Amino acid sequence: MNSEKIRIATSSYHIGHAIAPMIAMEKGFFREEGFENFDLLTEGLIPSFVERLALSAAMKERGIQMVLGAQIPSVLSLHSQGEDLQIVFGWRFVPQADWYARPGIQSFADLKGKKIGIRDKGSTGPTRVLWNQIKKAGLDPDKDVLWVHDRIFAYHRTREHVDAMKEGKADCMQSSAPFSEELKKMGCGLILSAKRLYPKGRPMAVIAARRSLIDERGQDLRAFLRAIIRGFWAERDQENFSYLADLEKRLRAKSPSADERALRLLTSPDRLELRPLPVDGHVPIEGLKEIAEEMKQNGEIPLNYRVEEVLVDKPARDAFENLMSRKGLEAEWQRMKRIVERQGF
Repeated sequence: MNSEKIRIATSSYHIGHAIAPMIAMEKGFFREEGFENFDLLTEGLIPSFVERLALSAAMKERGIQMVLGAQIPSVLSLHSQGEDLQIVFGWRFVPQADWYARPGIQSFADLKGKKIGIRDKGSTGPTRVLWNQIKKAGLDPDKDVLWVHDRIFAYHRTREHVDAMKEGKADCMQSSAPFSEELKKMGCGLILSAKRLYPKGRPMAVIAARRSLIDERGQDLRAFLRAIIRGFWAERDQENFSYLADLEKRLRAKSPSADERALRLLTSPDRLELRPLPVDGHVPIEGLKEIAEEMKQNGEIPLNYRVEEVLVDKPARDAFENLMSRKGLEAEWQRMKRIVERQGF
């Protein structure tokens, strides 16, 4: 039996990625599943805009065997170059938020020369979706539009992003109710709906692991994934709102990032169901293939690359099936099933 600690890290500094593992720690899920010999780093391993270049190198330097929340394009790009990274678990779908543009912008081509408000530099899921649409419209997303980076464009939970549109800081950005209604009254139009484009969700981020962890510590990996699935269930359950809001507050207070300390993600119980967390940890192979095809068209990975070679989903399937076999978790799973039926993912 290998007694060496498993070292795990969140790829991003965003506090949202620390919530599920911290739930698993505080609620005792890790202990109950038999996963206790580990180190967890939640301050973020690498900036998102260099993730696809240096994620594997950062893991090597820090002795990390498993990374939470790695962007799928980053993993595909690195794996296609021979880096030791495998996708073992689904971490996030693309959030179901909408993109709005100021009056006069009727198409993606109209975004030429315009300012697009996003949270961070880098091709994260929602930005990647818009980036692809801009490219399909015949523009160069890296040169023909101006990406404006500011924390006020994160989560769209406060009216700061609406004020940014009014003040001309952005011509296009994400929003959601109730603030999207205010944007509509200003004459802003819906230019892209992730929910309409991907009604069942589009995979965005994953857990990536070293092959040696999968082959040599398979039982430990499955125990970890069982605890994370239970953490996801708790994170999408409205009954847990008070605890989750307090947990987020505590995590943000400890963050070294001033931006993270200022933000709030979990602002109302009804938003918990919309958290883009795959309740079974499944990574849809068709979603991976779609992302890979887009990358091939953009010259980001070889044309003969096969996503089947990067996906190792048996540990996640085993973890989920184990939880399904437990009578004590039936009520929790039934709540999750109803959420999936309502939200589509």
